[in-house]
Amino acid sequence: MNDTKSSSPFLASECAEIETTLQRKYAVFAGNRRFKLDGQADGQSVALTLTLKNDDESFFYPVEGRIAHREQGLIQRNAAAMLLDLIDSYFQEYLVNGGEVYLPLDWQEYEVEGNKMQLRGQVQNLRLEKMADDLIAGH
Repeated sequence: MNDTKSSSPFLASECAEIETTLQRKYAVFAGNRRFKLDGQADGQSVALTLTLKNDDESFFYPVEGRIAHREQGLIQRNAAAMLLDLIDSYFQEYLVNGGEVYLPLDWQEYEVEGNKMQLRGQVQNLRLEKMADDLIAGH
């Protein structure tokens, strides 16, 4: 799969419902952080990004996943559900373990029920990054 593909929004109608479900599921662990789900799909693959962040974005953790559904003979919607389950499983492990479990920065392949998917993630402090950018820009 390639990082620069032409794709369209995917699961847009379900994103808010999924975010609410995840928020309820992890309320004890998430604290003041919220989930945001985005998806893209084309005829070959599905890509999802589930971000856990706080309001000022001093904690911003996007977990990206992708799956080449066509080459694996999967229906796009089923592939997206499998990918979302894998990302959800990761966040469960991450949150239950107090944030001590991290994904690699580069794509890492995972196999679930014989299907190959890839995940990556990086915790960021976007608030601090913006402050640094402003400082460098002379503001």
